[in-house]
Amino acid sequence: MLSPGLRHKLRHQASQATEQAAITGKASGAVADSLHLQLLALEQDIARLRQCSRISDRVEMKRNTLLPKYRPYVERYLASGLVHRNELFAQLIIWAFDVGEFDTGIAWSEVAIAQHQPTPANIKRDWATFVADTVLEWAETQATNGHAIEPWFSRVFDKVKSDWRLNERITAKWFRAAGLQLLRDHDGQPRPSAVGDTQVLEQADHWLAQAEQYHSKVGVATLRAKIAMRLRVLAS
Repeated sequence: MLSPGLRHKLRHQASQATEQAAITGKASGAVADSLHLQLLALEQDIARLRQCSRISDRVEMKRNTLLPKYRPYVERYLASGLVHRNELFAQLIIWAFDVGEFDTGIAWSEVAIAQHQPTPANIKRDWATFVADTVLEWAETQATNGHAIEPWFSRVFDKVKSDWRLNERITAKWFRAAGLQLLRDHDGQPRPSAVGDTQVLEQADHWLAQAEQYHSKVGVATLRAKIAMRLRVLAS
């Protein structure tokens, strides 16, 4: 057994290492190797984040300081092949989405789902629902502004279609978004009249019909009527 004096010394060293990591933004030594100490450092960093009044400052801190600081530990955890509850891993998934690292966020969330990792305490959804909500909100904003949403939209949509049993409302929103995406013009607006390919129109209507099947009030009836009208015009 460790003597009281040695236990005190180790606690003091751990405290110093944790404080140093919070100050420098770099985890090293015991802090780099111990999940317990990493979580102590994480608590301090979350407290620092909460002191930032601007969202942009919090995003910058996550991107430039916190993700680089903790990523090596998470990567070692993933490479180890071991599976255990890892709150640090869970928190970094959230931060990856917060800073727009969708490749990392989606890949890590798939691992978290496979490992049955719980989401952080402040996230009241499971991983699949969190990712679906987050990516869809981002994609709708991007698409409306005429920006690209691939490959992340299709990557998550494949999961929504095949693997994730989300509730009907969320699933309907995804099928609706998929249909709208096929109909968007150069300005990002869904306009069936701007589409000249009957196969694209039929696929869009297929997605919208499935959206209605999942949730009848998803709001696609008018758009489907416009698609039908456009198909009649093209046929004539």
